[in-house]
Amino acid sequence: MHWPYVKRGDFTGILFVAVLFTVITLVLLFLPQLKQDFGLGPEWQCARIEVGDPICVRLVQENEAS
Repeated sequence: MHWPYVKRGDFTGILFVAVLFTVITLVLLFLPQLKQDFGLGPEWQCARIEVGDPICVRLVQENEAS
């Protein structure tokens, strides 16, 4: 079987796709860990759990408690 030689454009395209997939993979791996925003305001604190939805608790200020 005769394989054609890899040209400069072929190598550039393969390298571009490999870098693109690497960048997408890194963004998907690290972006959710950078910011956990569940659509609530800053007065809410949310924690992820292994199974199910996150548990969110509203933080109460001292002047609101009394």
